[in-house]
Amino acid sequence: METTTVSLDAMSVLLIEDDDIMRLSLEDRLRMEHISTVSAATLAEARRCLARGHVDLVVTDVRLPDGTGRDLFHEISASQPGLPVILMTAYGSIPDAVDLVKAGAYDYLTKPFKVDHFVETVRGILARLQGERHAAALLAPDGTSFAAGSGLLGPSAAMRQVEHLISRVAPLDSSVLITGESGVGKEVVANMIHHNSRRAQGPFVKVNCAAIPLNLVESELFGHEKGAFTGADRRRAGRFEQAQGGTIFLDEIAEIPPEIQVKLLRVLQEHLVERVGGSQPITLDVRVLAATQVDLPDAIEHGRFRADLYWRLNVIRIGVAPLRERREDILYLARQFVAQHASAMDKRVRGMSPDAERHLLNLGYPGNVRELKNLLERATALCDGGRIELHDLAPLQGAGASVDPSHASAISLRAAVEEAEQDSIRRALESCDWAISQAADRLGISRKSLWEKMRRYRIEK
Repeated sequence: METTTVSLDAMSVLLIEDDDIMRLSLEDRLRMEHISTVSAATLAEARRCLARGHVDLVVTDVRLPDGTGRDLFHEISASQPGLPVILMTAYGSIPDAVDLVKAGAYDYLTKPFKVDHFVETVRGILARLQGERHAAALLAPDGTSFAAGSGLLGPSAAMRQVEHLISRVAPLDSSVLITGESGVGKEVVANMIHHNSRRAQGPFVKVNCAAIPLNLVESELFGHEKGAFTGADRRRAGRFEQAQGGTIFLDEIAEIPPEIQVKLLRVLQEHLVERVGGSQPITLDVRVLAATQVDLPDAIEHGRFRADLYWRLNVIRIGVAPLRERREDILYLARQFVAQHASAMDKRVRGMSPDAERHLLNLGYPGNVRELKNLLERATALCDGGRIELHDLAPLQGAGASVDPSHASAISLRAAVEEAEQDSIRRALESCDWAISQAADRLGISRKSLWEKMRRYRIEK
């Protein structure tokens, strides 16, 4: 069997199984896969292993000589909420395992199982956990480099195109104009351009043009000499000077007053800046990135923005689509944000329930990615268990979180399809007296697919 090439050397598994032969066999196979593994034959040994060091995943038999996997799961839920637990169970104990999955356990495996399937399941969970942590770090405000084609910004075609553009423009020194609604992630794109450029070791200076008082815009951008105006008691370098050798990011560029736009155009054309009250030009070595949520051609038409400045900034344009138009990115981003917030809050929250994820998919997101991130920050803070539940999101429901009407029919159709699939599975199982193989044949799917759907929909006898 071909396995994934993701390195899991830093991940650790605790395996609890009282059958010596099976435990050693599974342990050896995991170590062959370069997965750090510690094992225990009893509940007492498992407790000691958990107390000794960090574990990323627990795999335990349901029945142990001195207790049960149920006991261990509830202890972990109380002491290390969010630590994923997989249960190994014989056929007769499946109801117990299903109950524990409903209570928050990650999954269960029914004995006898193939070792390849066991390894594939463990690797998949560890790879997902590792990916969430890695992506959460890269999605932080001061994000770092990424590999082109990694899909870091999201799996949608729109964001993969943005990622492709970033990889193409990052090595250049051309100006870039990043457009999109408020909260779509324009600053994240700017961060990635800088951190993947030859200027990555230089400063990355961010300027929110909308937040600067009008009478201070010129001084803030270009600096001033001592005595240039009342209160200027010393020389001050402006943001452009502070960005020497690096990148300046002018967010909300449309908010710069027209009289300052003329001076900004000269700076971009001549790569020179003069401090307010000064007469000596300062040569600049700065790359300029700008962002706006305003339709600049419309602003030009209405005399609010200079056409020549627009064309100077708009050498390369990267448009970021709103979240409602790339809904396949929602859960991907949500999982990264949960991992990021949980780490910052030192909480063992490791994901979301299916109901919570379905709820996130149905929201309208007028605030785009920023709204999603803030929503999950509060949900993570409110979460008392190992995963975010629907009730953790409930306090945030309001006018801003309504379903986008343009997606209502698609959401209803998806829900209807899932409901019909669940109904078909239940009827097939009942007609076959819950014989899995017969029901799978009747439905025209494999036995494995039927098991996966039963776990997904929580269908039990």
